Amino acid sequence: MTPATPATPPSDDQLDALAFAVAAGNITYTDTPAALPPKPDGETMAVYSVRLPTDTAEQLATIARRRGVKPSTLMRQMIEQCLATEADDHPISLSDALRALTTLRRLA
Repeated sequence: MTPATPATPPSDDQLDALAFAVAAGNITYTDTPAALPPKPDGETMAVYSVRLPTDTAEQLATIARRRGVKPSTLMRQMIEQCLATEADDHPISLSDALRALTTLRRLA
């Protein structure tokens, strides 16, 4: 995620106006928690920076153009597809795989 940029410190005029508002009773403090603003619509996204070889970036851009999406959208779709495959993947041992292949060879 991108870190938040620090807020600009208030100017002397802003501090004077704030002090005047507090002294005038226009600003009051309570121990009651403030209501939080509603969450933004849609999913919150994390930002990653990825370095790609030029050839890979060109292939990505070509495929994205062909599909009518931005390269970042295509990357997100590809990553989501890969993660879904990983989540559904149930690796088996090499010996189990060889045993299964040997059985198939006998059946053929």
